[in-house]
Parts: sequence; C-alpha cells; structure tokens
Amino acid sequence: MDKKGYISRIREDLKGGRKHSKTTIESIAKSFGIANKNLVKEFTELAIILNAREIAHDSSLTTYEKYLDIVALYQSQVNLSMRTSMSVLMQQYSTPAPISFLASSYILKTGSLSGYKAFKNIVKGGTKGKIVGNAHLTNDKKDFPKYLEPSAGNGLLTIALPYHYTHVNELDDVRLANLKEQPFAKVSSWDALKPPAAYDRTFDGIVTNPPFGSLSQPELFGKFKIKRLEHAMALNALRCMKDDGKAAIIIGGHTTWDEHGRVTAGTNRIFLNYLYHFYNVEDIIPINGKKLYSRQGTSINTRLILIDGAKAVPDGAAPLKNKLHSTVVNTHEELWDRVGLGNSTSPKPQTKDVKVIKLRAKAILIKQKQLSLSLGKLPTANRPLHILVACEESQTVTMALRSQGHEAYSCDILPTTGKHPEWHIQGDVLNQLDKGWDMMIAFPPCTYLTVSGNAWMHDPERQNERRKALAFIRKLMKAPIDKIAIENPIGVISTAIRKPDQIIQPYYFGDNAKKSTCLWLKNLPLLEPTDMLDEDQLEYKHWYDKKKKRWRRQPLWYYKARDLSDEERRRVRSKTFQGIADAMADQWTVAQQENNRKTA
Repeated sequence: MDKKGYISRIREDLKGGRKHSKTTIESIAKSFGIANKNLVKEFTELAIILNAREIAHDSSLTTYEKYLDIVALYQSQVNLSMRTSMSVLMQQYSTPAPISFLASSYILKTGSLSGYKAFKNIVKGGTKGKIVGNAHLTNDKKDFPKYLEPSAGNGLLTIALPYHYTHVNELDDVRLANLKEQPFAKVSSWDALKPPAAYDRTFDGIVTNPPFGSLSQPELFGKFKIKRLEHAMALNALRCMKDDGKAAIIIGGHTTWDEHGRVTAGTNRIFLNYLYHFYNVEDIIPINGKKLYSRQGTSINTRLILIDGAKAVPDGAAPLKNKLHSTVVNTHEELWDRVGLGNSTSPKPQTKDVKVIKLRAKAILIKQKQLSLSLGKLPTANRPLHILVACEESQTVTMALRSQGHEAYSCDILPTTGKHPEWHIQGDVLNQLDKGWDMMIAFPPCTYLTVSGNAWMHDPERQNERRKALAFIRKLMKAPIDKIAIENPIGVISTAIRKPDQIIQPYYFGDNAKKSTCLWLKNLPLLEPTDMLDEDQLEYKHWYDKKKKRWRRQPLWYYKARDLSDEERRRVRSKTFQGIADAMADQWTVAQQENNRKTA
C-alpha cells in the first residue's frame, strides 16, 4: 500500500482542479494498493486537509483570501460519502474545510503567530513518509498559546492553528495514525468524556465537532443532567478552556423554539441553558447542511457555537427566540459575515476590493483547469459532455449538469418551467436522438406505466396508451447514444421489457423523502448513495381516509401535493429530487470523462 503516493496524487489533482467521483477516487486508490473504502475516505480527507492547511498558512494572503481559496478547494473535492458500519454507528462526520477554517481562525489568539513562518508542507523521503512542517521553530513555548481538539479526526478543524501549539486527541486507529504523521504539539488517545485533570483550564482555544449519539447513562454537570454524547463531550472540552479562552463547537441540528419563544424542552434546552449560564456565548449559527456540508458525506443541518470566555459570575439561561439565532446561513459569504473574522483578524475588504478578490478566486479556478491539462489530463477527457435530458421540463437535472460545466439540454413537449429556456428543446424527443449526444438521461411519463395504474387497465383506451408508452421506452433504449439512463417508478417496464439495473430512494442522497425510483442503465455505473438518511427519520403524514374508513400513511412531500391542481400535482409528484440530480451529474459525467482520459 503506497499511502504517501496516493495522498500526493490526490493533492495534485485538487490543485489541478480535477474533479473525481466516488468511483474514480476508488479506482485511483486501487492503483496505489488501497482497496479498503474506509482507508480511501480517510486518506482522501488527509490530502484535502494538507492542501487546506497550506492555504491557511500562506502569509501572502489575507484571511478573506485564504477563506475564498479554501471554499474553492471544498467545491472541487470529491463527495466523501464512503461510510463504514463503525462510522455510521458513531456518526463520525468531519467538518467541511471552509467551516473548519472559520472555526479554527475564530479561536486563534491575536498576535500568536509572531515569528511564525508560513506553513510549508514537506514530505520526508524516509520509509515512514512522515508529514512535517515548522518543527524547526523555538522550543520556548512558555508564552505561546495552546489549543485543543479533543475529537480531532484527521485534523480538519485545526487547519488555521499552528501545529506546534496544538494538542489533538482521537480514538480511531486510522485517524490517530494520520494525526501522528503531522507535527502537532501532542497527539493523544484518551476518552473525550474524561479529559486529563492536568488539562483543566489550560488551553487558550478549544475547537471540536464531537460525534453525536445518546449516552448510556446521563452525566451530571452541576445540576444539569446531560443525556447526549455530543453535548457531554463539548462541555468536557470547555472544562479545558482558560476563563479568557475561546471555543468553536459544531453541534448537529438547528435550534427550535416553543410557542412562547423558549428553546424547545428537552436535551437541547438543557445543553444551551448550561452554555449560556456559564459562558459568554457570542453566537449560535444555524448552517444549511445541504448547501454547506454535503461534500463531507452528509447533508445534516448543523450549528456553529462561538464562545468568548467563561462568565466571571455564572448567570442566565438561553435567550428567547430572536431573528439572529433563527436566521439560517445558506452561503459561504453569509457564513463569513456571521462569524465576523473581518471585524478582528483582518478587516473585510471594501466593496471594490471584494470584487477584485472574487475575480481572483475565479481566476484560480481557471488556472486549476489549465493546470489539469499540464498534469496529463488530455483535452478530449476534459471537454464538456453533450447531454440530452429527455422528458424534463423542470430543468432540475439539466441545471445540475450545467453546474458541472457540461452542455446539457432539457427536452419536452411542454415549455420549460426552469429559468433557462435557451437550454430547452420543446418538441418530440424522438427527433433529437440522432444529434450526436454523449449521454442521455430520460424521464419518460409514467402515467400509464406504474403499478398503481393497473386498477384502471380494464379500459381499452388506457391499455392502448400503455402499449404506446412501452413502445416509447423501447425507442429510448435503442437510441444511438453510448451512455443512456432511463428513470421511472416501479411499474410494467420491469415485466414488459426488462428489470431495472438499480432501484434508488431520494433519502439515499440526502432528501427527506421516500419514492422508489428505477434506473435502466446502458454503459453507466450504478449510482452510489451520497448521504444516506435513516429511514426512521423520514417524515410521513398519517390521515384518516373517510372513503375507505381506515388510517393511511403517506410520505409528507407526497401528501402535501393533494390540494394542488391536477397538473401541478402531477408535476410535483414526478419531480426529480435535487440529491439524485446532483449524484447523476457528479458520478456519471466524471466517470465518463475518466473513461475518455483512459482511451484518449
């Protein structure tokens, strides 16, 4: 197993702007002798961390410029959706690099980098391949700050912190080994629920994203009974913070409030009441997981808790609902503004300067694409794909493909309801099949094809419509296009033509919905789940059917369409969920380009 070679390859691909899917990343890993999917994920994340850390310690950049570059890095990384039974059990999700940078920058003590040279990653040529940097600096650390990450993973949350002032702790063997290859001040493996007594009020900064779950037994913090694992780990970490220290804590979920504006009763209220009673809570920022977290392997909503020291006299409780704490952050720009680094570590540029910096970020992306060619990616492999999205008027999949830089066009007999009519072909899709497409993704109407329609098939007219629908499917399957995917609900295609290659659900890809969806594939890989939600967490509507005189249950998204017009209801219930659209755009096009590169 060539771990060092694999990490170097992924770092170069990230710098070169080469995008990968789960399939291509695992293929590259196998070429370096790495077959274990968990190792692929952990080593890939380590490569991302090293690149992010290099940016974070580039002395030629302002804090805001570093942030923009790290956002660009995050947007080019592979979706880290590889999960093991243990990581699922422990709910181990690392923090995305942009959030990690802001969190670790927030706790960074002003002036602590005096004499600290910009981080430069070096890989020794020895057999151990240990990753080092800045180990040559002074040993006199008496007056220097100390930072702690008690559930460090591979070190993502520490990227803005100097190695030699940072203590990290981790129980997972693979992650612990990755930490030991980096020159942290100290790497340990104690139980994060029981920090060493010597750590009490020792650290100037605490940053942590503890795994979430329930405690087998509640833990008492004074009079506060804590029942959640992540809450207990966070509070134990805060015990290690100096009274004038700072902390940044990632906690799953968004805060909810009751009708009186109080935090909803339960474990969350107890935890927040404790924080506000003993600490100066500067902000609790609700983050849209789907928009800012998904490339880390989950779309779970999160909160970033910012704490500026302990209260001299414990007092108070969680405040009532207010506009600030209930405002969800949906973009990286909003997150930058909310954390407020521009007010402390480096002034945020004026409007004119922001435009210049954003232009610079775009230039970086262009440079990455150019560099990818010089690193061996042939133009034929890098060219945009010409893709037909058949029977789609919403442009959901079309826009997902366009966001990847491909020439995708929707086609339907109806006008598009999307925002780009210039990317829509209105008319019979059968007239478009011979136009030299690289790929077709088709969503043929299912009205006469679903199993649920069998109850009305005694009608000769409907039987004839079903025959026409099946004939249409056969023509799509025989289209002169190399890569084809046809999507439809469970229905008669399986028995009249052939069984599907795959059946997926929206909740495999982060959407809170259940809808069995079949895929018939030609020269395309099966879709890999990107963010598997627990089926028990899906939302349903229970209602009493007066006609049939019994209680029924339907997925909430499906039930809500009942009051719409027939046309709107059909459109809503036949829609492609965004998570599936993104997976199609990411996995199928990257796999196609990788094949082009190999055959070019």
